[in-house]
Amino acid sequence: MRAVVVEDEILIREGLCRLMQKMFPDILIEGVAGNGQEGLHHIMETQPDLVITDIKMPVMDGLEMLGKMQEAGLFPKVIVLTAYSEFAYARQAVKLGVCDYIIKPVVVPEFVQTIRKIQNLCEQEQRRTPETMGSLEHIVSGLLYGVSVLDADVEEFLEKKYQIAETTPFIELLIYMGDCFESGREKKRQEMCRILEQKAVGYCLVEMEYDRAVLALIYDYPSKQEIERWYQNQILFQRREEQERHVSHGMTEVVGIKAVREGYQTLLPYMDWNIVLGDDVLISYPQIADVQTEICIYPVELENQIKAAICTGEEGKIREIAKRFHDYFLNGRMYSPKAVKESYVRFQWAVLNIAKEVGCIEYQQIDQKNLLDRIMGAKTEKELQGSMEGLFARMSMAGRGMEAVSLAVKKAQSIIHEFYADGITLSEIADRLNLSQEYLGTQFHREVGENFSAYIRNYRLSKAKELLIGTQLKQYEIAEKVGYADAKYFARVFKECVGMSPAEYRKSNR
Repeated sequence: MRAVVVEDEILIREGLCRLMQKMFPDILIEGVAGNGQEGLHHIMETQPDLVITDIKMPVMDGLEMLGKMQEAGLFPKVIVLTAYSEFAYARQAVKLGVCDYIIKPVVVPEFVQTIRKIQNLCEQEQRRTPETMGSLEHIVSGLLYGVSVLDADVEEFLEKKYQIAETTPFIELLIYMGDCFESGREKKRQEMCRILEQKAVGYCLVEMEYDRAVLALIYDYPSKQEIERWYQNQILFQRREEQERHVSHGMTEVVGIKAVREGYQTLLPYMDWNIVLGDDVLISYPQIADVQTEICIYPVELENQIKAAICTGEEGKIREIAKRFHDYFLNGRMYSPKAVKESYVRFQWAVLNIAKEVGCIEYQQIDQKNLLDRIMGAKTEKELQGSMEGLFARMSMAGRGMEAVSLAVKKAQSIIHEFYADGITLSEIADRLNLSQEYLGTQFHREVGENFSAYIRNYRLSKAKELLIGTQLKQYEIAEKVGYADAKYFARVFKECVGMSPAEYRKSNR
């Protein structure tokens, strides 16, 4: 495999090249560039198999570079580097052949995993490339995956064997299966063969592994309108009782087999509309592009409520608020799928950050890129709901931060948690437990990892954070509730430990 790396930040560019040379010595880096114009020159000259590119760059940005690359008839695999603030641009790049994206700053395991995924995809495509002209499925598959071209010999073959001419119209019927693709694709293939044969049309089926979908390419049909009505009324309507909530359906029409790849890439992003319209609606392009949407107002109140519930550890209330958030977008209003998914990103990031602050989630174990992928890549309501459930499954409301410690230290912690607001001292706790102050202090430090004063200070500050986020109490009231008689001293300690004032902390989490 040959690659070109395009990135305007020299340290990132050189770091990626060194990493690839170390981890993937079989990948030859044919060129590096600091802007889209230089990158396009290298791509045109070397025609690589893989392009790794930033989006925002001087002279020419990454999106323009990819567009000009495709205009020149080049379709390498593409990985986009993007900051979170540029994520919307990364999603736009899907139409330009982007296979994946990596959020900056680049994390080595994620980068390695993404490259390996591209290598596996290339291997799948190679296995799909016929050695000679074979079935219609083989030809269409090669065109869709960008690993073959439609030359005069192939066109002649298609016309003789399938009566497919240069101006033959095609319907592309896309069945998106999501997480059920692997387990259900064979059954779905058999089902589609049966119903398309009953309709007496020409067709071929292509499994799009990367997109977890099955594409039915239909030809020799009466009209798009008739096929659309038949599929919506006879197929989707009859399957409502089956509650096949993981599958959604889309349709478009193109003229000529050369247009099939572009038609597929155009239709796929519009499959997001199943989130808003429901899985039993056929997404028909270009009609879907004319749908008028309403302004989606983010439910800030629900975010504040779930923050407060996380702070107080009310698991039942957390899930009840999450359900109300989910139902908020199923109220029959025509929000854009993009706005809905961005609301889910904002809501789940708020949940993640508050859970981190109160210590009820192992933050370092959360794959944030995977979480973002699951939300922004969702094409059904069930997938969006699943992303939320996956996050909640990683949270624990009980026993936050409690490690296996001795009974004496556990009792000391319990007393701190009960009387932290009353100015409890180590000496008082030692007296209650009939232990010497020196012994308890030594054991506490050894088993907990910090001394008594640091522990009680951090516990008070954690409670202060919960009150700042989950209540409207004034700063002096919060100081009193967590054991600080002097509000100014409380503010000074809070800023020294947290890095911002109580007011700034509350504002940043609201």
